Amino acid sequence: MTKRPALQQAVTKTPLITFVILIILLFLVPTVSAQDDTRVEYFYENGCSKCQKIAPVIENVVDNSENINYSSYEISTSYNQMKEYGVYTVPVLVINESTKITYQDYKGNITLFKELLIESIKNAPPLQTSDDTDNNSTITKPPLKISPVMVLIAGILAGFNPCLLAVMAFMASVTLTSEGNRRDMLTIVAGFCAGIFITYTVVGMGILKTINSMPEIHETITLFMVTLIGGLGAWHIYDAYYMKTRDKSTFKTPKSLISFMGNIKGKNILMLSLFAGGLFSLVKAPCVGAVYLSILDMMMTRVEVVEGTLYLAVYNFGVVFPVFILGGLLAFGLNPDTVTEFREKRRSEIRLITGVVLIILAILLNFNVI
Repeated sequence: MTKRPALQQAVTKTPLITFVILIILLFLVPTVSAQDDTRVEYFYENGCSKCQKIAPVIENVVDNSENINYSSYEISTSYNQMKEYGVYTVPVLVINESTKITYQDYKGNITLFKELLIESIKNAPPLQTSDDTDNNSTITKPPLKISPVMVLIAGILAGFNPCLLAVMAFMASVTLTSEGNRRDMLTIVAGFCAGIFITYTVVGMGILKTINSMPEIHETITLFMVTLIGGLGAWHIYDAYYMKTRDKSTFKTPKSLISFMGNIKGKNILMLSLFAGGLFSLVKAPCVGAVYLSILDMMMTRVEVVEGTLYLAVYNFGVVFPVFILGGLLAFGLNPDTVTEFREKRRSEIRLITGVVLIILAILLNFNVI
């Protein structure tokens, strides 16, 4: 009889302990299941036929899989988020922030796409926590960040080239040996620089806007531009050798353009020089625009249209800055023959250095180093 109260006390404590265990489990279960969820992120674009073909497959796989945290994003509002994963074209799926399935992985084969998606979900790596990220010593370094100073310096270096030196010396000699005066020369310089600035800015804005609105063509454009930059670099190196051995350049200026520039005078001198600058930018693009393509390629993957436009303005200002300074010196007494002599003496070295830099840029851009 003396032990009965002790037994009754033990029985009374059992429901209390069970209740506490159940409360603890209720708090633990959601945490465990949340950690076990596989995150699937789908990036698409409205009107994209490739996206429309795989959308039903994604929904089917997600509906028939367990513990899936699925989200879909339209790139017009989520392009920056997609770029953080290192992809720039749609459609693309990202599983647990690491595994990526792009169109290049299945090339339109829907059956293969479904198999890849199921396999990626099944073998998805665990999501990294912030602690894991901090302790991870093998994090890939992001490409070199673009800065206004870097873009400006690149523009100034691009502006200091034999083609522009030759044109400015030619225009100065024509203007100052005819009825033109110092004011005419300054007007020609201002108009010519404005023509280059406007042309390169408009072309660059068009390319950036196109890439931003049609990210699926980014890889094709990048490959084309990197190939073109490398090809122009090789051409510059060959031209340096050609000038050393034959004392002339393979970069030819059309006689019609030379004739047009030589006849810039009269009341419409500003408009004619403006047009001449724009025409020169297009005709002599292989000579002047190669570094511009390198800067533009870096901008395509790292900046938005508005920010990219500002960088283009900074770069183009750098391009025309040496031209403007040289034109001012010519207008205030610098002998055009001095400029021509310097150009003839150093053009081979300038061309060689430019070619080597362009090839290095092409390699670095191809491997996403810059």
